[in-house]
Amino acid sequence: MPESKISLSEICSIISDDLEQVEAKLLEKTVSNFHIMDEVVQHVIESGGKRIRPILFLLSHRVCNSELNPQYLPADVYELAVAVELIHAASLVHDDVVDEACLRRGRESVNSKWGNRIAVLIGDYLHTKVLSILAARKSHDAVMSIISASIQAMCEGEIIHAFRKKDFDISQDDYFRIVDFKTGKLITASCTIGAYTGTNNQMFIDAITEYAKHFGSAFQIVDDLLDFVGNEEALGKQPFNDFKEGKLTFPIIYTRDQCNKYDRENLKHVFNAAAHPEENIAWISELLSKYHAKQYCLKIAQAYANKAKSALKSLPASPAQNALLQMADYIVCRES
Repeated sequence: MPESKISLSEICSIISDDLEQVEAKLLEKTVSNFHIMDEVVQHVIESGGKRIRPILFLLSHRVCNSELNPQYLPADVYELAVAVELIHAASLVHDDVVDEACLRRGRESVNSKWGNRIAVLIGDYLHTKVLSILAARKSHDAVMSIISASIQAMCEGEIIHAFRKKDFDISQDDYFRIVDFKTGKLITASCTIGAYTGTNNQMFIDAITEYAKHFGSAFQIVDDLLDFVGNEEALGKQPFNDFKEGKLTFPIIYTRDQCNKYDRENLKHVFNAAAHPEENIAWISELLSKYHAKQYCLKIAQAYANKAKSALKSLPASPAQNALLQMADYIVCRES
């Protein structure tokens, strides 16, 4: 992967106080009446991740509210940042059950440690906490409808993806539609409600929403690529995990469409195989290299990142705007 010129922590330095508030509220807002439940939820939250969605939410809020730029934002703004992270966390817990995953970000997954039944229920519990945050809001605005629509889209995307598992013939258009529902809608919702709670200027909100749509596409392409070229320690899971689970992702779709008939038939055979010995994995790596899949994926991801940055041109220059611009480049260059 190309080297990133700036780290995520450097980009987020302008919202470091905000992120501390979000981290504190993640634990505060998920406390239950039972210690054993808190132990499982704490395991989920402490598994960490980059907090991409809360970061995007906070930056979108601040870029649309840059004239005021207080050190701390209202408590209900931080709680919405918590809500989008809990939606994401719940989806990952459920994903690990569906995928029978043993690791999540380098730690034992909830389903592996406590079993599928507990994992499903904990994912559901996290969703109830999102509902509690939304129900406590005093203003009856568009936030509820935006978030509920994103959750519905995520579920639809996951269901369709499950139906299309082991489908070697998924088109690029179908792929992008599925991943937009699975991943993109929540990223877009995070940015949109961040902007919405920061301004009444519809032009600003539309610009942030446009940014988020392109950002989400770049994010997913790189996420797919990292499954093949990423470092296991950085990823917190084994490489080729998606491929072994029968998920046709962007690098494979591109390679399938580019390769000759002989390579295509072999690729289809390996993809549909019940097991994936090391020699098959090595062959896939060679095939991706042969057809320059990595270079193509990065090229397309950067094109989406550039579109995301272009969408911000109508916003006033500010530290938050600059951070969003940097986020678009960072997401292409990341290694995990």
